[in-house]
Amino acid sequence: MLVAAAAVVFAPAPAHAASVNCAAFVISGNPRTVAGATWTYRSTDQGVAYALEGVLLLPSATSSLPAVVVSHGKGGTPRGYSATIGRTMVTWGLAVIATMYTHAPDAEDQGNLPNGGDGASAANVQRAHKARELLACVSGVDTARVAAHGHSMGAFVTGQTLGTHTGDFRAASHTAGGVGDGPNATKRAAAQQIVTPYQLHHGDADQVVSIALDRALDSILTANGVTHQFHVYAGYDHAQIAFDALMLSRVRSWYQTHGVL
Repeated sequence: MLVAAAAVVFAPAPAHAASVNCAAFVISGNPRTVAGATWTYRSTDQGVAYALEGVLLLPSATSSLPAVVVSHGKGGTPRGYSATIGRTMVTWGLAVIATMYTHAPDAEDQGNLPNGGDGASAANVQRAHKARELLACVSGVDTARVAAHGHSMGAFVTGQTLGTHTGDFRAASHTAGGVGDGPNATKRAAAQQIVTPYQLHHGDADQVVSIALDRALDSILTANGVTHQFHVYAGYDHAQIAFDALMLSRVRSWYQTHGVL
């Protein structure tokens, strides 16, 4: 049964979103409050078992809503990082959806599916893309105007998702991500497939995710002629970049320029 505030109407998925079972998308709370709503999704879609949870925040408008899929980093959750940055993005007029990833604390992610590695794993790309598909179940969302944003391992998920589902996002942005040969970073092969206008942000004092990873992604996007920006923040460490006001202002402008907002 679908649980939602009376002011929020949830619609059946359109024909192009047949892989989504909207009846299995259960909302708890009112997504138009500051706290937002939580949601769960339990369904087997095209042979893949999904057991997901996340947050949903909606602006006051009820139609023609652009949207963003927000991806949290290592040790984070949708109720933490994603909801926090989502409360800023919803003031821009965005519908914000976020799901839990495998790199959340084990106790938080227990029982969620698909299972897999951290960061840019196949399981996390499946989770991210399913969150994007679930926007089709929210009345008023314009699924032709969807962005993606992530931080750290969530940035790795963002890049990998853009390279895997190349036509599904109008614009994208991330903080402290990039391409690398380790098990969690966006893979070079996926980065080569990215065509979405992409804005990158990285602090040059980051000791958690080296700025070299975003420099590598910047080089790939440049070589492939992909519209993008790479902003370096002098003296910023890993945590400082995540919610920086200048970064957020640039992201908002990027989404405006590329037709999300």
